[in-house]
Amino acid sequence: MKIILLSGGAGKRLWPLSNDLLPKQFMKVLGNKFGESISMLQKTWHVLAEKFGPENLFVAGNRLHELMLREQLGPDASLIFEPSQRDTFPAIALATSYLHAEAGASLDETIVTLPVDTYTDPSFYDCLHQLDAIIQQDAAPLALIGIRPRYAAEKFGYLLPAKQKADLPFGLVQSFVEKPDITTAMKLVGQGALWNGGVFAFRLNYLKSLVTRMNFPWSYPELYAHYESMPRISFDYMVVEPEKQMAFVPYDGEWTDLGTWSEMVRILGHNTCEKVIKDEHSQDTYVINQLGIPIIIAGISHAVIAAGPDGILISDKNVTHQIKPLVERVQLQN
Repeated sequence: MKIILLSGGAGKRLWPLSNDLLPKQFMKVLGNKFGESISMLQKTWHVLAEKFGPENLFVAGNRLHELMLREQLGPDASLIFEPSQRDTFPAIALATSYLHAEAGASLDETIVTLPVDTYTDPSFYDCLHQLDAIIQQDAAPLALIGIRPRYAAEKFGYLLPAKQKADLPFGLVQSFVEKPDITTAMKLVGQGALWNGGVFAFRLNYLKSLVTRMNFPWSYPELYAHYESMPRISFDYMVVEPEKQMAFVPYDGEWTDLGTWSEMVRILGHNTCEKVIKDEHSQDTYVINQLGIPIIIAGISHAVIAAGPDGILISDKNVTHQIKPLVERVQLQN
Protein backbone atom coordinates (compact mmCIF):
# COMPACT_ATOMS: atom_id res chain seq x y z
CA MET A 1 0.00 0.00 0.00
CA LYS A 2 1.26 3.43 -0.98
CA ILE A 3 -0.18 6.59 0.60
CA ILE A 4 -0.49 9.93 -1.20
CA LEU A 5 -0.94 13.02 0.99
CA LEU A 6 -2.57 15.87 -0.90
CA SER A 7 -0.97 19.19 0.02
CA GLY A 8 -1.57 21.39 -3.01
CA GLY A 9 -4.64 23.37 -1.92
CA ALA A 10 -4.74 27.09 -1.13
CA GLY A 11 -7.27 26.98 1.72
CA LYS A 12 -9.31 29.97 0.53
CA ARG A 13 -11.95 29.45 3.22
CA LEU A 14 -9.29 30.45 5.78
CA TRP A 15 -8.51 33.74 4.04
CA PRO A 16 -6.82 36.13 4.77
CA LEU A 17 -4.29 34.07 6.76
CA SER A 18 -4.27 31.19 4.29
CA ASN A 19 -3.31 32.09 0.73
CA ASP A 20 -1.47 30.77 -2.32
CA LEU A 21 1.95 31.46 -0.79
CA LEU A 22 1.17 30.16 2.72
CA PRO A 23 -1.76 27.71 2.54
CA LYS A 24 -3.49 26.50 5.69
CA GLN A 25 -1.69 23.14 5.79
CA PHE A 26 1.61 24.95 6.51
CA MET A 27 0.25 27.24 9.25
CA LYS A 28 1.72 26.17 12.61
CA VAL A 29 -1.49 26.40 14.63
CA LEU A 30 -1.40 23.02 16.39
CA GLY A 31 0.72 21.71 19.25
CA ASN A 32 2.58 18.44 19.74
CA LYS A 33 3.41 16.47 22.89
CA PHE A 34 6.61 18.50 23.33
CA GLY A 35 4.75 21.81 23.43
CA GLU A 36 6.02 22.83 19.99
CA SER A 37 3.89 24.53 17.35
CA ILE A 38 3.37 22.32 14.31
CA SER A 39 1.37 22.48 11.11
CA MET A 40 -1.45 20.23 9.96
CA LEU A 41 0.95 18.81 7.38
CA GLN A 42 3.48 17.87 10.05
CA LYS A 43 0.87 16.34 12.35
CA THR A 44 -0.60 14.13 9.62
CA TRP A 45 2.81 13.14 8.26
CA HIS A 46 4.22 12.05 11.63
CA VAL A 47 1.15 9.98 12.57
CA LEU A 48 1.18 8.15 9.23
CA ALA A 49 4.97 7.69 9.22
CA GLU A 50 4.75 6.01 12.62
CA LYS A 51 1.91 3.71 11.53
CA PHE A 52 2.95 2.85 7.96
CA GLY A 53 6.60 3.87 7.58
CA PRO A 54 7.88 7.03 5.85
CA GLU A 55 9.00 4.98 2.84
CA ASN A 56 5.32 4.43 1.95
CA LEU A 57 4.34 8.10 2.17
CA PHE A 58 4.36 10.52 -0.76
CA VAL A 59 3.31 14.17 -0.62
CA ALA A 60 1.71 15.71 -3.71
CA GLY A 61 2.14 19.47 -3.63
CA ASN A 62 2.76 22.62 -5.60
CA ARG A 63 6.36 23.31 -6.62
CA LEU A 64 5.96 26.84 -5.24
CA HIS A 65 5.86 25.25 -1.77
CA GLU A 66 8.98 23.11 -2.12
CA LEU A 67 11.00 25.05 0.46
CA MET A 68 8.19 24.89 3.04
CA LEU A 69 7.67 21.17 2.42
CA ARG A 70 11.40 20.48 2.87
CA GLU A 71 11.60 22.68 5.96
CA GLN A 72 8.61 21.03 7.64
CA LEU A 73 9.15 17.39 6.59
CA GLY A 74 12.91 17.16 6.19
CA PRO A 75 15.11 16.39 3.19
CA ASP A 76 14.20 12.70 2.97
CA ALA A 77 10.43 13.06 2.46
CA SER A 78 9.19 11.84 -0.92
CA LEU A 79 7.62 14.77 -2.77
CA ILE A 80 5.64 14.81 -6.02
CA PHE A 81 5.29 18.29 -7.52
CA GLU A 82 2.43 19.52 -9.68
CA PRO A 83 3.42 22.07 -12.36
CA SER A 84 0.36 24.14 -11.39
CA GLN A 85 -2.62 24.03 -9.05
CA ARG A 86 -5.60 22.38 -10.77
CA ASP A 87 -7.64 20.28 -8.28
CA THR A 88 -7.59 16.87 -6.66
CA PHE A 89 -8.37 14.70 -9.70
CA PRO A 90 -5.39 15.79 -11.84
CA ALA A 91 -3.19 15.87 -8.70
CA ILE A 92 -4.08 12.26 -7.84
CA ALA A 93 -3.70 11.14 -11.46
CA LEU A 94 -0.22 12.66 -11.72
CA ALA A 95 0.89 11.31 -8.33
CA THR A 96 -0.36 7.81 -9.16
CA SER A 97 1.47 7.89 -12.49
CA TYR A 98 4.62 8.92 -10.61
CA LEU A 99 4.28 5.97 -8.19
CA HIS A 100 4.10 3.56 -11.12
CA ALA A 101 6.99 5.10 -13.04
CA GLU A 102 9.37 6.26 -10.32
CA ALA A 103 8.51 4.41 -7.07
CA GLY A 104 8.07 0.88 -8.39
CA ALA A 105 4.40 0.52 -7.47
CA SER A 106 2.68 -2.31 -9.36
CA LEU A 107 -0.64 -1.95 -11.14
CA ASP A 108 -2.25 -4.21 -8.50
CA GLU A 109 -0.99 -2.22 -5.51
CA THR A 110 -3.45 -0.35 -3.30
CA ILE A 111 -3.14 3.43 -3.50
CA VAL A 112 -4.67 5.51 -0.70
CA THR A 113 -5.04 9.27 -1.07
CA LEU A 114 -5.94 11.61 1.75
CA PRO A 115 -5.81 15.31 2.62
CA VAL A 116 -3.18 16.61 5.04
CA ASP A 117 -5.48 19.15 6.70
CA THR A 118 -7.62 16.70 8.68
CA TYR A 119 -7.82 17.05 12.46
CA THR A 120 -8.63 13.65 13.90
CA ASP A 121 -7.59 10.97 16.37
CA PRO A 122 -4.67 8.77 15.26
CA SER A 123 -7.10 5.79 15.32
CA PHE A 124 -8.76 7.26 12.22
CA TYR A 125 -5.76 6.21 10.15
CA ASP A 126 -6.06 2.58 11.31
CA CYS A 127 -9.00 2.44 8.87
CA LEU A 128 -6.46 2.50 6.03
CA HIS A 129 -5.65 -1.17 6.74
CA GLN A 130 -9.33 -1.99 6.21
CA LEU A 131 -9.43 0.00 2.98
CA ASP A 132 -6.43 -1.96 1.72
CA ALA A 133 -8.18 -5.24 2.54
CA ILE A 134 -11.35 -4.17 0.68
CA ILE A 135 -9.35 -3.35 -2.45
CA GLN A 136 -7.14 -6.42 -2.38
CA GLN A 137 -10.17 -8.71 -1.83
CA ASP A 138 -11.90 -7.04 -4.81
CA ALA A 139 -14.94 -6.23 -2.65
CA ALA A 140 -15.19 -2.94 -4.59
CA PRO A 141 -12.92 -1.01 -6.99
CA LEU A 142 -13.12 2.14 -4.82
CA ALA A 143 -13.24 2.37 -1.02
CA LEU A 144 -13.83 5.35 1.29
CA ILE A 145 -14.11 6.22 4.97
CA GLY A 146 -17.61 7.22 6.07
CA ILE A 147 -17.75 9.52 9.10
CA ARG A 148 -20.72 9.81 11.43
CA PRO A 149 -21.93 13.40 10.87
CA ARG A 150 -22.26 15.82 13.79
CA TYR A 151 -24.63 18.04 11.80
CA ALA A 152 -25.90 18.64 8.26
CA ALA A 153 -23.40 20.67 6.23
CA GLU A 154 -23.07 21.78 2.62
CA LYS A 155 -19.28 21.53 2.53
CA PHE A 156 -19.00 17.71 2.65
CA GLY A 157 -19.80 14.87 0.31
CA TYR A 158 -22.28 12.29 1.60
CA LEU A 159 -22.37 8.55 1.09
CA LEU A 160 -25.64 6.71 1.69
CA PRO A 161 -25.04 3.16 2.93
CA ALA A 162 -26.79 0.33 1.09
CA LYS A 163 -28.86 -2.21 2.99
CA GLN A 164 -26.93 -5.45 3.21
CA LYS A 165 -27.70 -8.85 4.67
CA ALA A 166 -24.18 -10.07 5.37
CA ASP A 167 -22.44 -9.01 8.59
CA LEU A 168 -19.33 -7.47 7.05
CA PRO A 169 -16.63 -5.26 8.63
CA PHE A 170 -17.33 -2.72 5.93
CA GLY A 171 -20.39 -1.29 4.20
CA LEU A 172 -21.46 -0.85 0.60
CA VAL A 173 -22.42 2.52 -0.83
CA GLN A 174 -25.88 2.94 -2.34
CA SER A 175 -25.27 6.47 -3.62
CA PHE A 176 -22.88 9.39 -3.25
CA VAL A 177 -23.72 13.10 -3.35
CA GLU A 178 -20.95 15.72 -3.41
CA LYS A 179 -21.61 18.96 -1.48
CA PRO A 180 -25.42 19.09 -1.59
CA ASP A 181 -27.46 22.13 -0.59
CA ILE A 182 -28.41 22.33 3.08
CA THR A 183 -31.95 20.97 2.54
CA THR A 184 -30.62 17.89 0.75
CA ALA A 185 -27.86 17.49 3.36
CA MET A 186 -30.43 17.44 6.17
CA LYS A 187 -32.47 14.85 4.29
CA LEU A 188 -29.39 12.68 3.72
CA VAL A 189 -28.37 12.84 7.39
CA GLY A 190 -31.92 11.82 8.31
CA GLN A 191 -31.54 8.80 6.03
CA GLY A 192 -28.35 7.71 7.77
CA ALA A 193 -25.84 9.12 5.27
CA LEU A 194 -22.21 9.57 6.34
CA TRP A 195 -19.72 12.31 5.60
CA ASN A 196 -17.06 11.54 3.04
CA GLY A 197 -13.73 11.80 4.85
CA GLY A 198 -11.77 12.64 1.69
CA VAL A 199 -9.85 9.35 1.83
CA PHE A 200 -9.92 7.18 -1.31
CA ALA A 201 -8.45 3.73 -1.91
CA PHE A 202 -8.13 1.93 -5.25
CA ARG A 203 -5.76 -0.27 -7.22
CA LEU A 204 -3.23 1.69 -9.21
CA ASN A 205 -4.62 0.15 -12.39
CA TYR A 206 -8.06 1.64 -11.62
CA LEU A 207 -6.79 5.15 -12.12
CA LYS A 208 -4.54 4.23 -15.04
CA SER A 209 -7.61 2.89 -16.87
CA LEU A 210 -9.56 6.06 -16.17
CA VAL A 211 -6.77 8.36 -17.34
CA THR A 212 -6.20 6.44 -20.57
CA ARG A 213 -9.96 6.36 -21.30
CA MET A 214 -9.82 10.16 -21.16
CA ASN A 215 -7.12 10.04 -23.87
CA PHE A 216 -4.39 11.38 -21.61
CA PRO A 217 -0.94 9.75 -21.57
CA TRP A 218 -0.11 7.50 -18.63
CA SER A 219 3.65 7.96 -18.86
CA TYR A 220 4.62 10.25 -15.97
CA PRO A 221 6.81 12.65 -18.03
CA GLU A 222 4.11 12.95 -20.71
CA LEU A 223 1.28 13.39 -18.20
CA TYR A 224 3.35 16.07 -16.45
CA ALA A 225 3.82 17.83 -19.80
CA HIS A 226 0.06 17.66 -20.53
CA TYR A 227 -0.98 18.63 -16.99
CA GLU A 228 -2.34 22.05 -18.00
CA SER A 229 -4.83 20.41 -20.36
CA MET A 230 -6.31 18.13 -17.71
CA PRO A 231 -9.74 19.14 -16.37
CA ARG A 232 -9.75 21.35 -13.29
CA ILE A 233 -12.09 19.13 -11.26
CA SER A 234 -12.08 17.36 -7.91
CA PHE A 235 -11.66 13.60 -7.55
CA ASP A 236 -15.04 13.57 -5.79
CA TYR A 237 -16.91 14.92 -8.81
CA MET A 238 -14.83 13.21 -11.49
CA VAL A 239 -14.50 9.72 -10.01
CA VAL A 240 -16.50 9.14 -6.83
CA GLU A 241 -19.91 10.55 -7.77
CA PRO A 242 -20.20 8.53 -11.03
CA GLU A 243 -18.81 5.29 -9.53
CA LYS A 244 -21.53 2.67 -8.93
CA GLN A 245 -19.50 0.12 -6.95
CA MET A 246 -18.03 1.49 -3.75
CA ALA A 247 -17.41 0.25 -0.23
CA PHE A 248 -16.73 2.19 2.95
CA VAL A 249 -15.29 1.77 6.42
CA PRO A 250 -17.33 3.55 9.13
CA TYR A 251 -15.69 5.90 11.63
CA ASP A 252 -17.36 7.45 14.65
CA GLY A 253 -14.62 9.48 16.34
CA GLU A 254 -13.26 13.03 16.37
CA TRP A 255 -12.85 14.34 12.83
CA THR A 256 -12.88 17.69 11.07
CA ASP A 257 -11.25 18.97 7.90
CA LEU A 258 -10.20 22.31 9.45
CA GLY A 259 -11.44 23.82 6.22
CA THR A 260 -13.37 26.76 7.67
CA TRP A 261 -12.85 29.37 10.37
CA SER A 262 -15.70 27.93 12.43
CA GLU A 263 -13.95 24.55 12.60
CA MET A 264 -10.55 26.16 13.19
CA VAL A 265 -11.96 28.17 16.08
CA ARG A 266 -13.58 25.08 17.58
CA ILE A 267 -10.22 23.28 17.62
CA LEU A 268 -8.02 26.22 18.63
CA GLY A 269 -10.31 27.07 21.54
CA HIS A 270 -9.88 30.21 23.67
CA ASN A 271 -8.97 33.45 21.90
CA THR A 272 -5.71 34.91 23.26
CA CYS A 273 -4.86 37.32 20.44
CA GLU A 274 -2.99 40.53 21.35
CA LYS A 275 -4.03 44.07 20.36
CA VAL A 276 -7.73 43.18 20.48
CA ILE A 277 -10.26 44.94 22.69
CA LYS A 278 -13.86 43.66 22.91
CA ASP A 279 -16.77 45.13 24.85
CA GLU A 280 -19.11 43.08 27.04
CA HIS A 281 -21.66 42.86 24.21
CA SER A 282 -19.29 40.96 21.90
CA GLN A 283 -19.80 37.39 23.05
CA ASP A 284 -18.34 34.33 21.34
CA THR A 285 -16.41 36.41 18.80
CA TYR A 286 -13.00 35.04 17.80
CA VAL A 287 -10.31 37.45 16.58
CA ILE A 288 -6.93 36.79 14.97
CA ASN A 289 -4.87 39.92 14.40
CA GLN A 290 -1.62 39.78 12.43
CA LEU A 291 -1.53 43.47 11.53
CA GLY A 292 0.17 44.81 14.65
CA ILE A 293 -2.43 47.57 15.05
CA PRO A 294 -5.34 47.51 17.52
CA ILE A 295 -8.73 46.05 16.63
CA ILE A 296 -11.75 47.16 18.68
CA ILE A 297 -14.91 45.03 18.65
CA ALA A 298 -18.19 46.55 19.85
CA GLY A 299 -21.52 44.76 19.84
CA ILE A 300 -20.53 41.97 17.42
CA SER A 301 -21.21 38.47 18.74
CA HIS A 302 -20.82 34.95 17.32
CA ALA A 303 -18.38 36.13 14.66
CA VAL A 304 -14.91 35.46 13.31
CA ILE A 305 -12.61 38.40 12.59
CA ALA A 306 -9.26 37.67 10.96
CA ALA A 307 -6.87 40.46 9.97
CA GLY A 308 -3.70 39.89 7.97
CA PRO A 309 -1.59 41.49 5.24
CA ASP A 310 -3.91 40.17 2.51
CA GLY A 311 -7.06 41.70 4.00
CA ILE A 312 -9.63 41.57 6.79
CA LEU A 313 -12.43 39.03 7.20
CA ILE A 314 -15.56 39.73 9.27
CA SER A 315 -17.97 36.82 9.20
CA ASP A 316 -20.77 35.25 11.19
CA LYS A 317 -19.46 31.96 12.59
CA ASN A 318 -22.24 30.01 10.89
CA VAL A 319 -21.34 31.06 7.33
CA THR A 320 -17.54 30.95 7.25
CA HIS A 321 -17.75 27.97 4.87
CA GLN A 322 -19.36 30.25 2.27
CA ILE A 323 -16.58 32.83 1.86
CA LYS A 324 -14.60 31.09 -0.93
CA PRO A 325 -16.49 32.77 -3.84
CA LEU A 326 -16.00 36.14 -2.15
CA VAL A 327 -12.27 35.54 -1.78
CA GLU A 328 -12.10 34.63 -5.47
CA ARG A 329 -13.79 37.96 -6.30
CA VAL A 330 -11.15 39.79 -4.28
CA GLN A 331 -8.39 37.98 -6.15
CA LEU A 332 -9.96 38.85 -9.51
CA GLN A 333 -10.22 42.52 -8.53
CA ASN A 334 -6.55 42.55 -7.56
